[in-house]
Amino acid sequence: MTNINFKNKTVVITGGSKGIGLEITKTFLKHQANVIILARNKPKRKIQSKDNAGYFIECDIRNTESIDSAIKDIASKYKSIDVLINNAGGAPMADSLTASPKFHEAIIDLNLTAPLNLSQKIAKKMIKQKTVSNIINISSVTATRPTPGSAAYGAAKGALVNLTKTLAVEWAPKIKVNSIIVGYIETENSILHYGSKSEIKKVAQTIPLKRMGQPQDVANACVFFASDLAEWVTGSALEVHGGGESPAYLDVAKPK
Repeated sequence: MTNINFKNKTVVITGGSKGIGLEITKTFLKHQANVIILARNKPKRKIQSKDNAGYFIECDIRNTESIDSAIKDIASKYKSIDVLINNAGGAPMADSLTASPKFHEAIIDLNLTAPLNLSQKIAKKMIKQKTVSNIINISSVTATRPTPGSAAYGAAKGALVNLTKTLAVEWAPKIKVNSIIVGYIETENSILHYGSKSEIKKVAQTIPLKRMGQPQDVANACVFFASDLAEWVTGSALEVHGGGESPAYLDVAKPK
């Protein structure tokens, strides 16, 4: 029988100390995994579940020397890296006509180049391990539809989905590579993005399942990809978005 068991498995999560990443961390801790959190800033308190706590490593994933140092630290503590979740990312809203080239480069670096570099370095270890490993890339609905104000971010997230499919072929069968296309998720930063709780409720009503996504929804998808339940799934882009968005024309047209 296939089951979900991560005991003695090592899971590396970038940006695993807040937002969606924090919930992913907590979920894998509950499943008894050894969880390593890579982030630039140390969390204010230890992240744990009962007697299992996450291991924090300060790391700027945009810097290859910082990545090398983190991998060396992991190797000194654990025998293997079984799962890598490229969760860190994001971007502020910016007008594509006036944003600077430096801004665009920074967004693409964080959301595409950094996951590629980290995946490559960790894959070199994974490929030598006896068991099959997993890499999970957290993408966004901006990868598959226009998002005014997020040109560089959307382009990077779209490229991340394509990268996933390519690496899945190149690194098979020892490493499975999948992506999650994440929709509107309610986190501690939702107010800053949408403006108010009232507006969040309005956005939720545009989603077919009539609610905003929760970080746990994304964490559950990560558990699926990393478990034996997905042992024949690679190169996939799983849409976790509550059904997406209704076609805009339905707001103005009344087809019979």
